[in-house]
Amino acid sequence: MTEANIGDESGSVSLNSRAPQPDLEPLSAEQRMAVESNGSPLRILAGPGAGKTRVLTNRIARRVFEGSADARRVLALTFTRRAAHELRSRLIKMGIRDLGAVGTFHSTALAQIRQHRADQGRRAPTVLPGRRPVLTQLVGDFPKLQLKTATIEIDWLNSQNLTADEYRNGPGKLRVGQSQANEVAHLQSAFASYKSKRGLLDFDDILVECTNLLKSDKAFRDAQHWVFRHFFVDEFQDLNRVQFDLLTSWIGDRTDLCIVGDPDQAIYGWNGADPSLLSDFCNHFPSAKTISLVDNHRSQPQIIRAANAVLERSSPITDEQATLGEPPTTNSFASEEEEAVGIARYLRDIRLPETRWSSHAVLARTNEQLELIAGVFGRLQLPYRFRSQGGIFRLPEVKDLVDQLCATDSDFSALATDLFDEFDRGPQKRISELALQYARENFHASGTGFRNWIRTLRPGDLDYQGDGVDLATFHSAKGLEWPSVVVAGLEQGLVPISANNPEERRLLYVAVSRAQHKLHLTWARTRQRGGMAENREPSPWLSLIEASTQHPIASSGDLTAQYLAKARNHLDADLHGDVAIRAQRLREWIDQTARARRVEPSALLPSHLIAAVAENFPVSLSELAEVTGLGETRLRRVGPEILEVIATE
Repeated sequence: MTEANIGDESGSVSLNSRAPQPDLEPLSAEQRMAVESNGSPLRILAGPGAGKTRVLTNRIARRVFEGSADARRVLALTFTRRAAHELRSRLIKMGIRDLGAVGTFHSTALAQIRQHRADQGRRAPTVLPGRRPVLTQLVGDFPKLQLKTATIEIDWLNSQNLTADEYRNGPGKLRVGQSQANEVAHLQSAFASYKSKRGLLDFDDILVECTNLLKSDKAFRDAQHWVFRHFFVDEFQDLNRVQFDLLTSWIGDRTDLCIVGDPDQAIYGWNGADPSLLSDFCNHFPSAKTISLVDNHRSQPQIIRAANAVLERSSPITDEQATLGEPPTTNSFASEEEEAVGIARYLRDIRLPETRWSSHAVLARTNEQLELIAGVFGRLQLPYRFRSQGGIFRLPEVKDLVDQLCATDSDFSALATDLFDEFDRGPQKRISELALQYARENFHASGTGFRNWIRTLRPGDLDYQGDGVDLATFHSAKGLEWPSVVVAGLEQGLVPISANNPEERRLLYVAVSRAQHKLHLTWARTRQRGGMAENREPSPWLSLIEASTQHPIASSGDLTAQYLAKARNHLDADLHGDVAIRAQRLREWIDQTARARRVEPSALLPSHLIAAVAENFPVSLSELAEVTGLGETRLRRVGPEILEVIATE
C-alpha cells in the first residue's frame, strides 16, 4: 500500500495511512474542548493541576487518529528532557509510535545542525557544557566584575540575542550600571572570541546557528519545513526571544501551532524568559484562538484557595467545598535549625508506614536553606533527595566525593565501583551511581572527563532514585507535585527576596500549588546572616493564605483539640444515634479519603474495627485507642478525623 499525500505541505494524510485508534485518556469537559478544538493556531492557558500534559498528548493523538496530522511530521517542544520523556512515553502508550521529534529546543536544534554539517561533509560541532568554567578563566581580566554577576548578565544578553554593543548601549546600563555594563560587554566579546578560535558552541549558540541556517539557507529551510508541519509547545511562558525567533523560523508562514502556558507560573524573567510572548500571542498570530483550563484536578479545595490567595485572586472554591480536605497548617520556630528539626518531626508524624517518603516534599526559596535542612535530616536519619542541581553540589560531603573522583585518572573505574558499594542512600549514592554510569559509557574514563561530563547534566539527571523526602527550590519544583508539601522559610527577606519583583509572588503561588492533599507552612523568627542572628518577620503573603481558609490556620498540634471539641459538642445530640448510621459514615469517609490520599483503606481504619467504633462511640483519643488498639502514631494521624466523622450529625 502506498502512502498518500505524504509530500503535501498541508500535512494531511489519507484514510488508508491513519494510525490505529489510540487509547485516549479520560478528559473533563474543558479538557475535551481543548483536545477537540480545530483552532489553529491555538493558545491553551492552563493553570496548576489543569492537566496540560494530558491535553497536549491527547490532542496530538486525536489529530493523528483523525488524519489531520502525520505523527512523523510532529515537532513537540518542551523545556526539560524529563518533560520530553514523559510526553513521548505517554504518546507511545496511546499507540502513537512513529513520532517526528519530541524534545527541548536545544536538543532539536542541535540534531538539525549536526545533520546539516554531516550532509556537507563537515565535523559535528563541539558543544561547550556550560559557560561558567570558561568565564571563570576570563573574568580575571575584568576586576570590576564578580563571576556571579558576569554569568547572569551574559546568560541574559544571549537569551535576548543582543550583541555586546547592543547590551552596553541599551539594557545593560539599566540592569547593572554603565561601568559594569561596559565590563560585561568586553567579557562577552572575549568569550565569543574564545569560542570562535576553538570551534565551540554553547547552548545559546546552538539556537542562534539553527535560526540563522533557517533564514539564510533555502535548502536547509525547505528540508525542515517539509519534515516538521505540526507544532506543539509546552510552558510557553518560559520562552525567551531567541527561542521564539527559532520557533517562528521553523513554522514559517504556516499556522499549525498549539501552545500551552500559564502566565501565573512565569518565574524565569531573571533568566531572560519573556512572558509577554504568551500574553501577546494573538498579536504575533492574529488568527489564533484561546481556550482556558481553570479546573484544578490536583489539589484539594483548601489548597486551591490558599494558592489563589497568594495572588490576591478570588477563588472558584465555595465555602462548602473549602471544608473538604485538610486546611493548611503552620508553625514558627526560634531559629532555622529548629525549623529544620520541626519539619523532620512533622514529616515523621504524618507519614503513613505504607507510603513512600517521596510522597513528601520540602520546598524553599534558596539552595542554602535546603542544604541546612538536608544536614539536619541526615543527622536525624530521615531519608531525602535533592531535586535541584545547585543544592546537591554545594553539600560538603558531595564536594568531597566529587573532588575525590575528579582527582583520579588511571583507576577511575575501580574507584567508581568501590564508591558505588560504599554508599547505601542519599546524594553520595547518586553521585557514585553517576560515576559508575560514566565509567561504563567511556572506555577511557578519567577524573577530568567525569568533571566535564557532570557539567552537562540537568537537575533531573541528578535525582536520587531511592526513597526519600524531596528537597527542591521553588524554581525546581515547577512542573512537579506531591501529596504532602512543606513550604519552609516563609519570611520577609526570603519570601519575597525582592519586594518589588512580581515574580516573587508567582514563585510562592507555584510552591503552594504543588501540594495535593497536605500543606504545611513554616518560618523562623531568627536566621543566621553573616554570622549574626537576624530577627525575622513572617512573609506578608502568609496572612493572605490564613485569611483565605475556611477556618484560621492552626498549628498541626492544635488540630487534634479542634476535632475533639467538635466531637464533644455533638455528643449529647448523637449519643443515642443509630449505630448503623455511624458505621456507614465511617465507611464512606474511609472510601473517599483513601482514594483522595491514594492509600489503602486499612491505613485509615481496618474494616474489622468499623463496627466496634460505631457501637462504642469514643469521644477522645484515649477512648478510641481502647476500642481499636491502634498505635499512638496512627491515632495522632487519623484519630481526630475518625472522631469528627462519628460526631457529625
